[in-house]
Amino acid sequence: MENREQSQERNELERDLEMSLRRLFRTLRKGLNEVYSDYIPSNEFAVLQTLFIQSPLMASEIANELKVSSSHITAVTDRLVGKNYIQRVRSDSDRRIVYLEITEDGKDIAKKMDDIKNKYLGEKFANLTDEDMKRMIASSTKLLD
Repeated sequence: MENREQSQERNELERDLEMSLRRLFRTLRKGLNEVYSDYIPSNEFAVLQTLFIQSPLMASEIANELKVSSSHITAVTDRLVGKNYIQRVRSDSDRRIVYLEITEDGKDIAKKMDDIKNKYLGEKFANLTDEDMKRMIASSTKLLD
């Protein structure tokens, strides 16, 4: 009987943790979208940020990095090309290969948005100690393994 009660209690804890994580991610995503609203949507920023860190990349490499579909990346990159934040560049060695490269305008907006993101996260995580954050990172890493 005691094992069954422990199992039920564990199930309740797992559900509570799942709901807490869902609320946390939803809140962070909504908050970031709100602070980004004057610039570009967060999905476009994710691509831009990836290219800011390493450019040029193929669309498939970006999709892999962000864990999204290639068709999603195609739609997002089309919008970013239209805004002159990235450009398509054909490979010199194989004309079939197209790379995506961040432009100077893209670098400028990526820097601004990164500053905005850092300020938002700094405010959001202000009540957490460094140790709190290290424990959360360790726990998250365990879940992802």
